[in-house]
Amino acid sequence: MAGLDIAIVVVYLAGVLALGSFFFRGQKSLAEYFLGQRQMPWWAAAFSGIATILGAISFLGAPGQAFQSDLRFLQYRLGTPIAIFLIGWVMLPYFYRLQVFSIYEYLEQRFDLRTRLWGGGQFFLLKFFYLAIGLYAPSLLFVAMTGLPLWTIVLATGGFITLYTTLGGIKAVIWTDTLQLAVLLAGLASTGYLIAERSGGFARVLSTADQAGKLRLWDASLNYETEYTILNGVLGGALVLLSQYGVNQAELQKMMTTATVGRARLALICTILMATLVGAVYFLTGAGLWVFYTAHPEKSLAGVPADRIFAKFILEELPTGFRGLLLAAVASAAMSAASSVLNSLATVASSDFLGRLSSIPMNVTRARRLTAAIGLSATLLALGVERWGNVLVLSTKLQNFFGGSLAGAFLLGMTSRRATAAGAFWGMILGTGGALALAQFTRVSWLWHGLFAASIAYAGGHIISLFTRPDERKPALVLPA
Repeated sequence: MAGLDIAIVVVYLAGVLALGSFFFRGQKSLAEYFLGQRQMPWWAAAFSGIATILGAISFLGAPGQAFQSDLRFLQYRLGTPIAIFLIGWVMLPYFYRLQVFSIYEYLEQRFDLRTRLWGGGQFFLLKFFYLAIGLYAPSLLFVAMTGLPLWTIVLATGGFITLYTTLGGIKAVIWTDTLQLAVLLAGLASTGYLIAERSGGFARVLSTADQAGKLRLWDASLNYETEYTILNGVLGGALVLLSQYGVNQAELQKMMTTATVGRARLALICTILMATLVGAVYFLTGAGLWVFYTAHPEKSLAGVPADRIFAKFILEELPTGFRGLLLAAVASAAMSAASSVLNSLATVASSDFLGRLSSIPMNVTRARRLTAAIGLSATLLALGVERWGNVLVLSTKLQNFFGGSLAGAFLLGMTSRRATAAGAFWGMILGTGGALALAQFTRVSWLWHGLFAASIAYAGGHIISLFTRPDERKPALVLPA
């Protein structure tokens, strides 16, 4: 790799570390470390949310998915209107009213400690594995770039992200994400231009990809075993998005750094819509890569996994300077997603577990130590991700699987005055168990798993509540009758 490319990457990484270190001083409270005193601009929270969703998993995984398939994966975004309403107008007002650090605090105040711990535990397990995937994905590119062993790159990547997240807290996460989103979009635009330029122009790329079926987007099948369809995109996709944004501390924590519910809604809407648009560009990039390599059969892809095709193109086809920009973009995508998830895991561990169960009070110093421990542990787990499959599909499946029953429990508490702690707790367990059985013993598309889990958690929880003693809860924690 040319010296200019290395210089671009090094300068970029140094800038990120400097920005993270800048927020090290003056953090004297957990409200400052985890929520930025609720003084962040809504647009910065939105940019951070977009950067997180469009992390390295999507940056490398989405083009790979489109390369080997088509665009039908994107149908799950049809559930966007339902998800925005449920998150923005049902869930967010509760979290602002209660002024919580962790959204799972709601589950204790509405139900009991047991329900809060189970909900927070499900999130922690989900995002811990997600963080490992997020650290692994960009390492694929840096392995090819440097020739170093994968384990060396994974450890270096995880250590760097853990360092600046530990130092700067949520402010470092949001402001570095904002910078990283700009770099990511610039890199993506440059790559799209170069792919088209080397394949005969945009019109030819689109025409060739369309004729080969690579631009197929819609599938009206009513077969529940068909992986991606319009129907499971609207219904199952709403639950995927609800899991990604509504019961996900990593995303909602950024929304809650803004001063009002209205600004949080603006951040939410901007995040989801922009992520949808850029996600489509990711997939079109994958279709363009298919056209490029089809037009150049001498450039062998033998033995190259789909997740690594975009990385191969960056390293072998981009000119000096552009290559450095794209490498910085991949690094930014990785860091934005991983730092957000790491900060949210530390928030949940601090607020829902150690801070709630331990007699030792949490402070900023202990929060930093906890952040470092979680980051380094996930880095070690990332060493085993290679055998798990396509990183994009895997991460979305995990989100959908664990998030479905969580969504059911939150909606149960917020919409049913009769819901009890026993109903919510056992409903979540039934929902997760039902999704596990559906995945294990049927061939039903995974996009239905989250909806299935949420439905069981909600309906099962309500039925159980009818046979248990009602709890005495604050009226502010449930919708009025």
